[in-house]
Amino acid sequence: MATFTVHISAQGEAAAPEKIVFLRDGFSTPAFLFGPFWLLWKRAWIAAVGWALLLAAIGGIGALLKIPTEAMSFAGLAAAGILGFEGDRILAWTLQRRGYVEGDVVIGDNEEEAEEVYFGRRAGAAAPTPAAESGA
Repeated sequence: MATFTVHISAQGEAAAPEKIVFLRDGFSTPAFLFGPFWLLWKRAWIAAVGWALLLAAIGGIGALLKIPTEAMSFAGLAAAGILGFEGDRILAWTLQRRGYVEGDVVIGDNEEEAEEVYFGRRAGAAAPTPAAESGA
């Protein structure tokens, strides 16, 4: 089971289903392997540019200080690991900048199941409660 955070557009009272974004918490293998390209794919433009600059700075400082190649490889691998673990938080920050708020946390095997749980919970909360029948 995975945990998903639900990000809702803060514009208007009731957010339309297409204005709701589900982000899976946990390690992201594509973020680890593809780094800034993954951020570009997710439309996190500022984060992608920042991450590319960070990687360039790591390489530039390593070349300037004549740090061994093995150490620089380890630094790049460490940066990739950080993005793998924190990539979803970076996406949440990007959504927050676009006016989204974190509205809920749901658990599901995949995003589709998380959507079913969330919208089922939302429909249950919006449904009117039946009046208690009196036994007279």
